[in-house]
Amino acid sequence: MMMNGVEVLAKEIKNMQINIREMKELLANLRRYPKQIQLENLRNQRYELMHPIFILLEEDDGQYAATWYDGDVFGYGDSEQEAVDDLCETITATWEVLKKEAQTQHGLGDALTMQWHFLQKIICEYERERCR
Repeated sequence: MMMNGVEVLAKEIKNMQINIREMKELLANLRRYPKQIQLENLRNQRYELMHPIFILLEEDDGQYAATWYDGDVFGYGDSEQEAVDDLCETITATWEVLKKEAQTQHGLGDALTMQWHFLQKIICEYERERCR
């Protein structure tokens, strides 16, 4: 059966509408990630951020990663919130390890000493000192 010109045009318009809708969905997803957010606290009563830090949230196949590039740490999760929570735990765990190692006889190497000094400028531990 042959389609007349109007039917062909209507079919082409319908296909274009579908393509436009799919392109809008792709653009919406592209705008969402990566996403930079400001982290105000470490979700731990023992630690306080001296000032907010910027982290990057990314999504890949339903898995989320939160990265603090300045601190060289990251967290993962099945949601944005889980990734941020994991990042906060990783930051505080890194603090604890570096603090402990800095107090040993062998101390830290140059790179870890730099990271430890950097973290001390950003994070305040309540047991160690009074914050602010």
